[in-house]
Amino acid sequence: MQQMWTDIDQFIDSHLIPEDPILVQTLQHTADRGFPDHLAVAPNQGMLLQMLIQMNQCKRVLELGTFAAYSTMWLARALPEDGYILTIEGRDTHAALAQENIDNAKLPQSIELKVGRAAEILKAIDPSTFEPFDFVFIDADKQSYPEYLELSLQLCHSGSIIVMDNVIRAGEIINPANKKPSIEGLRSLFEALQDHPQILSCTALQTVGSKGHDGLAIAIVK
Repeated sequence: MQQMWTDIDQFIDSHLIPEDPILVQTLQHTADRGFPDHLAVAPNQGMLLQMLIQMNQCKRVLELGTFAAYSTMWLARALPEDGYILTIEGRDTHAALAQENIDNAKLPQSIELKVGRAAEILKAIDPSTFEPFDFVFIDADKQSYPEYLELSLQLCHSGSIIVMDNVIRAGEIINPANKKPSIEGLRSLFEALQDHPQILSCTALQTVGSKGHDGLAIAIVK
């Protein structure tokens, strides 16, 4: 099944995802530095993020979990030239690679990369003096997703979109024997999303493809 999922993703990409020199350059530089590409979003998933930003005319984006900045490129290229992205990465080696890819891209959009624990960086932002984000993409350590959700909500406005990646984990979220912190964190996320007073609507979708069996959750801020 995995081979078929991968082949179908490649079919989708060949027909619907135009080749972008900046995205190709980012992947190539990442590979040249010896980093695998499995931590990056798939191209069709990147296009979904781009379309969500375009449909909602977003200008300010928050990304938690930069890795090599491949998803950052998808987010940035969906924004107008005066758009802004704050992307946060906890690992120094990943952040250094991401900054190289951001610098190489030379995009007109403003991309600010901060290194450190995302929760601490977000807590240091004063919502009363900070223009809220229109779009949030959470793709970081899964055990912290509930905390990231609450902190992100403080920096959003009504109508902001929050996308949380990798929330299904090959179905392990419903395996009671799996007590890993990452899985427990995702279960807590679903509990937090259920009837959350600050969320207008929310759903989660299972996905299969080159990244295996996983999924994402999407919420709209009330």
